[in-house]
Amino acid sequence: MHPRLRSLLALSAAAAAGALASWAVLRDGGGAAPVEAEAARPSSEFPGGKPIDAAAIQSGTLAVERMPAEVTGALEVHSAEIVKTARELATRQARISGTCAPGSAIRVVAEDGSVVCQRLPKGVASVSAVGATPRVSGTGTVQGTVPGAVGRYQTSGDDDFLVVPIALPDGALVTSLTYVYWDNDADVDGGAYLYRSDDTVVAGVTTQGAKDEVRIAETDRADPEARRVDNSAFGYHVYMQISAEAGARLMPVAVSVTYRLP
Repeated sequence: MHPRLRSLLALSAAAAAGALASWAVLRDGGGAAPVEAEAARPSSEFPGGKPIDAAAIQSGTLAVERMPAEVTGALEVHSAEIVKTARELATRQARISGTCAPGSAIRVVAEDGSVVCQRLPKGVASVSAVGATPRVSGTGTVQGTVPGAVGRYQTSGDDDFLVVPIALPDGALVTSLTYVYWDNDADVDGGAYLYRSDDTVVAGVTTQGAKDEVRIAETDRADPEARRVDNSAFGYHVYMQISAEAGARLMPVAVSVTYRLP
């Protein structure tokens, strides 16, 4: 073959090869890398570069830095909230579970809810006639209301007393007794008494006269032999006089006992 003809055929073959290569590039994305290189590039459909394998996450083989930014960000926020909650719980005060006896008050509350009590130098204990019961079970009584007070009065039976327990701190000294009452009966007077369970009168007051108003009677005298409260040997209760004859005209309201601690 003529040398010039051989050169022309070689140039034609090279040109044809180049045209085929260009057509393949255009077919695969117009200037993109070859198909083999495309398979190695990270996919834009997954933030982590490839689908996350659940098995890898469960086994712990997936590095945190390979996880999507949305996941790592959520984990960081969640961890910070857990730490914050743990710190708040560590400093939270437990519910108060301790109590103090009559005549004392809470001085200190511990982290576990227990309390330290402090005895008060003086105090007052009071009872209401509304919650009292007649000494004789067959005596009829009802709750009554007058201007400025609510009490209880007798409706049937022989003249009786209302009785109600009172809590006083052990070792306290009774200093006075105050009786609140309604009495507008000119013929029947009333009274209130602090009794010890051995039938000893610790202190007491009586009423006199009749008025259409709530009144107060008080005394600062107490039996010197019985004024010291001894809860280990005795119980204490209040008596309030009532009358079927007087009915609603004689109505006990409340009794209070003041005391001091030695």
